[in-house]
Amino acid sequence: MVNRMIFNQTGFFGRGAIQEIPAAAKSRGFTKAMVVTDPVLADPKNGTAKKVTDILDEAGIGYEVFTNVKANPPVECIQDGVEKFKASGADFLIGLGGGSPQDTCKGIGIVVANPEFGDVLSLEGTADTKNPAIPTFGVPTTAGTASETTINYVITDTANKRKFVAVDPHDIPVVAFVDPDLTDGMPRGLKVATGLDALTHAIEGYITPGAWALSDALCLKSIQMIAANLAKSADGDKEAGEEMAFASYINGMAYSNVGLGLVHGMAHPLGGRL
Repeated sequence: MVNRMIFNQTGFFGRGAIQEIPAAAKSRGFTKAMVVTDPVLADPKNGTAKKVTDILDEAGIGYEVFTNVKANPPVECIQDGVEKFKASGADFLIGLGGGSPQDTCKGIGIVVANPEFGDVLSLEGTADTKNPAIPTFGVPTTAGTASETTINYVITDTANKRKFVAVDPHDIPVVAFVDPDLTDGMPRGLKVATGLDALTHAIEGYITPGAWALSDALCLKSIQMIAANLAKSADGDKEAGEEMAFASYINGMAYSNVGLGLVHGMAHPLGGRL
């Protein structure tokens, strides 16, 4: 049996990791970003998106901000993002946020590079895309989905009230920036919810039939880290929050490559009707 593992080309980890964005962009010849994030993070009162755009400003890298992001992104949001990207003159994407902004970003990047999938619905499952997505930097603000290091993304087919998963090695961000400074500000309830999501991913990744030695090692380590740090992180312990951010990424590398099990298989049909 042959096992395949697909990871980011590069990852930066630790407080202040987002400071590496300009160098990573310039080394690849990128000149303008489209930052895909949600309205809450883009709100000046929140300030999260501003932390990233200030860094781009200081480095002289142009950008536009796209905020038409909704939970479990609908087809229409991705199609809107595709048109906005094509009009922007940007040459790379920054997915900033939790799973929904990251998934929206992946969908945009894939469709721009593979316009024959412009209906978005045809991306369901393992679509036969020919081209890598527009280069994407994944910047998580939650410690749960690990979308910054997965080859999966979830889309909502609003017309038929269902969610579906797209699995495509072409969509993985080329660089991930796991900066706990961006996850510290999550409300307690969100820390708990996203932490339990990460735990679910790790358990599913461990028990799924596709698991093997390397994925087991990653999932088991993630479970250990979550068990030791989730409660403390929820109560505001910053060191524990840092460990949670890393634990999410570690198990994301595993479950992205071995598939998800029963819990997510049941949740997607139900979530599509909410």
